[in-house]
Amino acid sequence: MKNKKKLIGSLVISVTFIVFLAVGYYISKPAKNINDKEMFTESAVNTTSETKKINVYVNGEVKKPGVYELESGSRIEDAIKISGGFTETADKTRLNLAKKLRDEDYIFIDTINLRNSNASASSSSGTGENKVNINTASKEELMTVPGIGEVTAGNIIAYREKNGDFSTIEDLKKVGRIGDKTLEKFKDKIEVR
Repeated sequence: MKNKKKLIGSLVISVTFIVFLAVGYYISKPAKNINDKEMFTESAVNTTSETKKINVYVNGEVKKPGVYELESGSRIEDAIKISGGFTETADKTRLNLAKKLRDEDYIFIDTINLRNSNASASSSSGTGENKVNINTASKEELMTVPGIGEVTAGNIIAYREKNGDFSTIEDLKKVGRIGDKTLEKFKDKIEVR
């Protein structure tokens, strides 16, 4: 009888101990195992979705001028479409519709009459979208910039191929035959993208 009581007591203590162990393990076990890769991917998706939008101002001869939000990588053509398209008097000949837009770009569409009657006023209207990108322009495109001839255009391309893209417009002074005075002549006609 004594042995039976000892055996039952030992079993009760053992079962109780196993139950406490199981409950303790279950409680201390994390609810969901999220690894760093999943957290990084989720935060990267959130970050990139925030930076995918740009705002551009479309003005002039479009049906609905205004500031529009577009996807990053959009082209001038997309901005024209979202602003209702060209008016009948829009000058479409001076636009590069395939040009990529950046945040805060300003696109101004001249009228045909304005361009024909006063070409100098039209060219100085500061559309900001006729600038030549010195990181992607061909030799011929560079030569359209006043003050850049065939030799200088060739030097710019050779420098770019050897050293990579320009970070700022002032980096052009590292190219042979371009100094402060030369750069001053055309720096408002070029850009770095």
